[in-house]
Amino acid sequence: MDRTLQVDGIYTDKMVVPENKSFKISGRAISNTIVSAKVLDRVFITNTNDDGLWTIKISALPEKTVADIELKNLDETLTLKDIKTGKVILLTGQSNIEFKFRDDAEYQEQIDHLNLQNVYFYNVPQLEYQDNEITLPKGLTTSKWEIADKDTLWEMSDIGYWIAKELSKLDPDEVVGIIDCYKGGTSISSWVPEEVLQSSQELIGRYVEPFKEATTGKTQIDYDREFADYNALVEKHNTDLAKFQKENPEVSLSDAKDKVGHTPWPPPMTPTSYLRPNGLFHTMIEQVSNYSFNKVVWYQGENDADNPDVYAIMLRGLVSSWRKLFADQSLPFYIVQLPGYYDEPQDAWAIIRQHQLEITQTLNDVHLVSIADTGEKHNIHPTHKRIAGTRIGKILSDKSYNSTPYIYRKQIVGNQLILFVASVSALVQRGKAEMEVRKAGKWSTQEVSAVGNVIVISNAQDIEKIRYAYANYPKCTLFNEFGAPLAPFEMEIE
Repeated sequence: MDRTLQVDGIYTDKMVVPENKSFKISGRAISNTIVSAKVLDRVFITNTNDDGLWTIKISALPEKTVADIELKNLDETLTLKDIKTGKVILLTGQSNIEFKFRDDAEYQEQIDHLNLQNVYFYNVPQLEYQDNEITLPKGLTTSKWEIADKDTLWEMSDIGYWIAKELSKLDPDEVVGIIDCYKGGTSISSWVPEEVLQSSQELIGRYVEPFKEATTGKTQIDYDREFADYNALVEKHNTDLAKFQKENPEVSLSDAKDKVGHTPWPPPMTPTSYLRPNGLFHTMIEQVSNYSFNKVVWYQGENDADNPDVYAIMLRGLVSSWRKLFADQSLPFYIVQLPGYYDEPQDAWAIIRQHQLEITQTLNDVHLVSIADTGEKHNIHPTHKRIAGTRIGKILSDKSYNSTPYIYRKQIVGNQLILFVASVSALVQRGKAEMEVRKAGKWSTQEVSAVGNVIVISNAQDIEKIRYAYANYPKCTLFNEFGAPLAPFEMEIE
């Protein structure tokens, strides 16, 4: 007999809920009946609606709680076992945070010497599309909370592993719950609700209207033809690349791609494509809409290099719309400022980094984690994630600064421009510290000096604008005492 009382997919045995913070459990049962949840001898009650949906809010549990949660509806009982309180982190974005630990260059060495305690993770199923007739991808499997060990870590986010390792190192007794919710190759436009893209005519013109144009009035034969043409381009690219590498074995893969070109992307748009505007907000983020988190890590931007100028509008909309969805207006967000990568339109990633920086300076409890000193010039998916993940973990631990260094104030003193840096005690230089300065509309490079938590730029008269590490593949030379880089930036000087 099928069970009537059900919980949403993320609620399984071994799940981690935030300590000292209320949380919710949701699911389905018989319509217009009572559902109760019993935990630590306390009972919480709610009613199902006409569709049988229910959500129970459970008061905050104390630190280091381990308990079962018993759910009841009429004569049915469902028990969630071995529930723990701890630090719950939602990791979300595109391919570089999706990149699996099994593909890390250090994977086998880490597995052979694994020393990870009290870490659990849940991979949100990558649902691409669903309606009354079809679910894509077909055969999508369910997920469950797993303890992070030698048998399960291969399917965990690589960045997530290094975050968890650092958190476990800094506090071995703390339970860590990592929720992986990501999809590679995606624009931020796929991760926001409709009202964000409808908020400006610019966004409608960039995303909404092209989607309608690509998917209106077409038959399946039309889509099949478009995919056949696309696959032919991919096959030709792969053949040309293999031929070039065979004829030029001394040339690196990145240089070969410079000659032959990169793999064609994106594929043709269809009504069911996971790349469609707003798609993943509904199919993935809404899967965890009733869960509670301590912090959200957003690592994305690579796929918006063709529209970098509007990234800030969408990122602001993402933060506000997710806080609304999660019913948590003070939920902390940690924005990962993109690493270095050369093969994009000029300054595209630099512009996105600037937007990522500015959002953290204008929205409450939104923090920056710059990894601009990492990355590979011609490889968008580096296999070394230790530095990035460890840095994010240190900041999430609340045992260090709550962001990487950034300029928070500027002041003109005589003919000097003084920049004040947050999240640092004493700046450390690695090589010559330089910035670009613009005077009379012309850019030039000028050496700067760092003293404590300030940067001094001499001969500052008539400076209109300054830049630091403002390039797709930047050179970072200023760091805090923990090795975190000063965030690349561009700044007007009044």
